[in-house]
Amino acid sequence: MRRLFLFLLLSLPVFSLSVLADEWTRSYQVGDKPTMRVDTNDASVEISRGVSRTISARIITDGYSIGSGGVRVTERQDADKVELQVHVPSGWGVHISTHRGVRIEVQVPPETALDLHSGDGHIRVDGTAGQAKLDTGDGHIEVRNFNGALNAHTSDGSMTIDGVLNDVNLRTGDGHIDLTVRPGSKMNTGWVIHTSDGRVEARLPEDFAAELYAHTGDGHIQLDLPVTVNGSIERSRIRGKLNGGGPLLEITTGDGSIRVSKF
Repeated sequence: MRRLFLFLLLSLPVFSLSVLADEWTRSYQVGDKPTMRVDTNDASVEISRGVSRTISARIITDGYSIGSGGVRVTERQDADKVELQVHVPSGWGVHISTHRGVRIEVQVPPETALDLHSGDGHIRVDGTAGQAKLDTGDGHIEVRNFNGALNAHTSDGSMTIDGVLNDVNLRTGDGHIDLTVRPGSKMNTGWVIHTSDGRVEARLPEDFAAELYAHTGDGHIQLDLPVTVNGSIERSRIRGKLNGGGPLLEITTGDGSIRVSKF
């Protein structure tokens, strides 16, 4: 009986890990300002700036095959709009290695509108301009060298945002937010930066104009920029004007400190 159990234990992983890694690649010819949509249930998404008029997509798996019985990839192009759906199967069986994952890498033209969704995985964007909508159920979001309007949400994860921004909506259910607003940014409408549980640090240009509202449920607020305060100053709530005021810049956290400093 012991020999039979050992034989079964050793033979199962050979079947479940018969393919340790796989890769899928495609290229799409588009115009100067295309749209890229990625939707996955369980994979990380990484977007970088690539060659103009070409979208290059690559899917890399570890512990999964791509195709029938494995990771399913659905692609679609309609003129300058490219859509990529990646479905990762639920794991089963006995595995020697616990490291299993799927990564989606896409290079896009500089001015590409992004619509990215992952049920479980981080999202990274580097070097793009335009409009970006990012959403993940569980994972961190990192955006660098960005120029444009950003709407980002994660149910559980931190955010690091750095760029020239005009519209901002950042929300996380659990995690800190580090926001760097570079010179040249301008508020077209009100901005929202919110975390239910975590600290918030916002670095702003010295001449940034806004109506600031900051509130924390449990923590302190530190302002390293001149603010003309309306009414009394409270430890956990401040409202005032940066450089004469402007659209509303709302920074809130349920549990954590807030710091607004100079870039």
